[in-house]
Amino acid sequence: MGQMFLASLHCYLIRLIRRREVILVKKARIIWLVIALAAVAVGADRLGFGPYYPRFPTPGGGSGAPHPPLTREQSNFMADIRAIGLYRDRSQMTKVRAALKEEHPFIVITALQALGRLGASEAVEDIRALQRRLPEGSEIQPFISLALARIQAEGSVPQAFDRARLQQKLQHFWDAAAVSVSQIHKGAAGYAVQRRAGQDQGFAPFEVQVLRQTAEIVCKAYERGVGDAFAVRGVDFAWDHAAQLKAQLGQMSREQRIQWLVDSLSKKQVGRWEEDYEMQALADEGRAATQVITGRLQQMSAHRDQYPHHVGFALLFRTLAAIGDSNAIPIVNSFSSDDDRWVRYYSNQSLKDLKQGWRKVWAIDY
Repeated sequence: MGQMFLASLHCYLIRLIRRREVILVKKARIIWLVIALAAVAVGADRLGFGPYYPRFPTPGGGSGAPHPPLTREQSNFMADIRAIGLYRDRSQMTKVRAALKEEHPFIVITALQALGRLGASEAVEDIRALQRRLPEGSEIQPFISLALARIQAEGSVPQAFDRARLQQKLQHFWDAAAVSVSQIHKGAAGYAVQRRAGQDQGFAPFEVQVLRQTAEIVCKAYERGVGDAFAVRGVDFAWDHAAQLKAQLGQMSREQRIQWLVDSLSKKQVGRWEEDYEMQALADEGRAATQVITGRLQQMSAHRDQYPHHVGFALLFRTLAAIGDSNAIPIVNSFSSDDDRWVRYYSNQSLKDLKQGWRKVWAIDY
């Protein structure tokens, strides 16, 4: 009797073990299937397949409360902060960090961009404190993530002296921003379609901002002697007008950049949103651009019949006002009695800004 019971128990245990083995095998197969599907999804995304998943909600055109107008002091402060970041002036770090406490979002965003460009690791806690204070859906949140990612990338690879190190630095940046190159391109492609359709979203989506910052990093490496910097794998700046402009200008000397921008702006016949980026790029060159712009305006005045459109004049006037060089007042004033009423209008507007010392940033997210 005891032997029969033991035999039955033995058979039962064997069947139980086999059943558990079957269950475990099935579970293992399911787990491996999930892993395989995830790997396929990641691979498809890297190859450019699949939908676009914006990391931050894309703002709707015209939605939300309008931004309050900037005062002259605020506008000049913002222009100062931008210049500090562009020229990597770490001696002004305290001023930039203080700007994070400003109420106007444009100033805060400009400060975040400057801190990213400076690689300001000492400001990370200030940035995270700002991140905690703001609501999750704030338009400033993407720029916080962008600044933190740029600071991390600058800290990981401070100097990219060859293309391999540059590629490593870019990968650090994209990983810290939590976006793939495929998602960057998809975000930029969608944004370009919306802009062509006349849909004004305000600031460009986060992925587009990452592409523009990527262009800056590549330009800086090229400037430091990495001759094949623009041959980095995977990234295509042509997806976004501003990123492509950065990449194009980044391969020129300062004198070439200024001349190219003056030539381009002076020949415009229609004012579009793209021109804001060219004006900003020229204004970013500072007073070194004043003489070239004023020289071109003198040429345009001497050959007035060759420049029948007011747009080129307006763009150069506004750029001079953004630079804020009072030496430009005489040439701008000379157009205040021009036969074209729109040339007169833009001349008087810019003349007013120049006399008041009111500098403006035309493209905050450039």
